[in-house]
Amino acid sequence: MNALELLLERDIHPSQLAFFELGTRPVSYGELLDSARRAQKSLRGLGFSESSSILLADSISADFYAVVMAALGLGGKVILVEPFLPVREIEQVISVCRPSVFVASFLGRAWGARVSAIRDIPHWKSSKSLCNETGMVRDFCVSDLPPETPGIITFTTGTSTGRSKGVVRTHQGLTAQNRAIRTSAELELFRGPDLAIFANLTLANLGMGRGTVFIPPGWKAKHFKQLADLPKELKPETLSCGPTFLKILLSRNSVPETLRSVHVGGALTECSLFESAFDALPESRFIHVYGSSEAEPVAFVDAKESVRKSKERGFVHALLAGNIVPGLMTRMDDRTLWVSGDHVCGEYLGNAEENLRSKEKDPNGRLWHAMGDRMVKNEDGLWYQGRSFQDPDDFLLEQKIYRVLGHTKAFVFRDKQNLPVLSGESLKTRSGELLRKFPQISRVQEKKIIRDRRHRARIDRGASQ
Repeated sequence: MNALELLLERDIHPSQLAFFELGTRPVSYGELLDSARRAQKSLRGLGFSESSSILLADSISADFYAVVMAALGLGGKVILVEPFLPVREIEQVISVCRPSVFVASFLGRAWGARVSAIRDIPHWKSSKSLCNETGMVRDFCVSDLPPETPGIITFTTGTSTGRSKGVVRTHQGLTAQNRAIRTSAELELFRGPDLAIFANLTLANLGMGRGTVFIPPGWKAKHFKQLADLPKELKPETLSCGPTFLKILLSRNSVPETLRSVHVGGALTECSLFESAFDALPESRFIHVYGSSEAEPVAFVDAKESVRKSKERGFVHALLAGNIVPGLMTRMDDRTLWVSGDHVCGEYLGNAEENLRSKEKDPNGRLWHAMGDRMVKNEDGLWYQGRSFQDPDDFLLEQKIYRVLGHTKAFVFRDKQNLPVLSGESLKTRSGELLRKFPQISRVQEKKIIRDRRHRARIDRGASQ
């Protein structure tokens, strides 16, 4: 098998939109496939084959995806990195995979020059140069591979450890993930473009034969102006994003009126934010998505149901995650939800300690992954109850504190004496009030809340203490 069969088996007209980054020009499926063929010719010329790996640290563009398609089609591995990742924590993975080609932007090359394993890579290129191969090119190659063949390796940073982990997606896993996203969220109902902010969702859209309108990571004011001025044929029909992007979209009054379905995930979402979005798009459906880099998706729920039932329980966030997607097996212990299935990634590369903590094989040899989230289940489905490393009472206490504060820029952590401390913003003038209302808190400290760099939504608890 090969994950790209999903794309090539579909009856897609060459003129159909594949990828459009705001501020550039739309790229059709025909153009994208032609660029991928040229990238394959370039890679072959560099000796790239089924046993090869490519390290990709370039800016997101149509050429970026063409290079991913080219490498996967040839049967090679694609290692995706971002320049803000710690050098010391990915060097081991690079050393193991031994990529023969480094594809990067100027910033990526500057970052790579600091890593001895990257400096040893023989060929340094850009996505554009690989796709600009001239002369006659062959038909696009799709190698037939064993299902367990690694396809894409990405990196995620654990909330509990803060260390980067190499997440391996096999061709079978990529195919199964696409199926889960497509069927569980009923995305097959939509043919128009998806407005996306995450690079991996563009890959999923390509596998579904859908176009992507992509907003660059900066999320600048000009991008929202460009979004508002899109011609009818480029107006997005769906939106896939995290809560922070949704909040910015609403604040700028830039919500496309063409949106029929909105999918929000990646971090806890406040009920009030969802309600503002419901008001802005009264005819649209809203899906609350639960998952992780290692298992995406795990569960879906109608966001309006999640908000209603969460508020009934006094929660500030929409904590009802809903029902497990078909084909995924789950089990729970008193600390975490464990998942197993075709689209759940296997063991990490470069982090043996985390494999011992988060991966486990049962007597039948089936691999299970610990989500790192404490969950409970009732007739409504799964309910999120905080991270595994949190005291469950502290998590519920946070929800009560948020109601008093009127914001969620705070959290509870345990100090060296195992006493609960409230840390966050706009707390200094209210510390007396908070200590009276919540006597279980030992002290209150004023600290700027630091968010994760990718989603800009989850609190980086270590950095915010």
